[in-house]
Amino acid sequence: MMEKTEKIAILEKLVSIDTTDQAEGVIADYLADLFTQHGIQTEKVASKPGRENLVAYLGEATDKVLGVTGHMDVVSIGDRSKWTSDPFTLTARDGKLFGRGATDMKSGLAALVIAMIELHDQNVPLNGQIKLLATVDEEKNETGAQTLTAQGYADNLTALLVAEPSGVDKQALATSSDKFPTEMVQKLLTANQTNEQHFLIFAHNGSLDFKVTATGKTAHSSMPELGINAIDHLLTYYNRQKQYFDQKHPIDDVLGDIVPVTTLINGGEQINSVPGHAELTCRVRTTPALTGDQVIADLNAIIAELNQQTDMNLALTVINNQPPVKSNPQAPFIQSVQKIGAQKLSQAYPLMHVAGGTDAAHFAKNNPTYQWQLSAPAMIPVI
Repeated sequence: MMEKTEKIAILEKLVSIDTTDQAEGVIADYLADLFTQHGIQTEKVASKPGRENLVAYLGEATDKVLGVTGHMDVVSIGDRSKWTSDPFTLTARDGKLFGRGATDMKSGLAALVIAMIELHDQNVPLNGQIKLLATVDEEKNETGAQTLTAQGYADNLTALLVAEPSGVDKQALATSSDKFPTEMVQKLLTANQTNEQHFLIFAHNGSLDFKVTATGKTAHSSMPELGINAIDHLLTYYNRQKQYFDQKHPIDDVLGDIVPVTTLINGGEQINSVPGHAELTCRVRTTPALTGDQVIADLNAIIAELNQQTDMNLALTVINNQPPVKSNPQAPFIQSVQKIGAQKLSQAYPLMHVAGGTDAAHFAKNNPTYQWQLSAPAMIPVI
């Protein structure tokens, strides 16, 4: 077994590498060297120069391959002056460890790496293979998971565990009556003697990003009749889109309704001219009951109808369309993880679903078993 200081040193090294939309290859190199020291096979798979995914293998591939995955990139640090310590130096304070990625998700990635090394070094017999898929660019575009999926690295997975953070501070949980039933929360808090409550996430929404563009004709604002106002046409579309999202939709039995948010609106060139271009972007958290493909088809139908009007020129571009992940909560793998998790965490480990997405959406795409039989594999994004 690794000493605690060794484990913390791995996380400290991961946090020290600034992978804000860059440089995951440095982490891939570090982890590959670490695995090599322990006799574990690795393979680097580039999404682009400097942004290499890492695949590591423990045991022999059979009809049972457990995929474990974590991403190596992090979100921006924001306003550095508001940090009370260096974001890229792991800092202990009040019994916690602080640093960019310490939670999301270099600690999860470190935990997977440490677990594989300890299993190997203790010669624990495996009835199959454990395959680590350490990915790049999860926070923005999920191109790492796309690369690995396209090249077949997820094809033989029989189960997948995504080591995203799943803990909620007990104090925060106590004030989240809008998200959790009060009776459930009180029962969990009473039984839990730790500072965090963890959940086992077995499903999450899909994610659809799209842009709608209105093309008009620029003219001087003193002669607007010579132009075509793209902002007016975009607003006409926006009102129809809002009506569509406000209406009743098919409800998924686990994930509920879709969650749409219009995130950006841009238009015009200057204050004294008729705008010839305007656009909006939108993100929709989709469900199996109303998929991204169906939303796209419905919105394109609205656009086709509006484009029948004189001078109306609207077009929809899909930026990203990732499916939801929805596992069978009764699957043996999920039941086993829940039982073991409750023992290790010394607390109840309830199943839950979330709106946020993970790389699991990509890794599930090319697996026909997952597509048609949710009980196998059991895709568990633990977030």
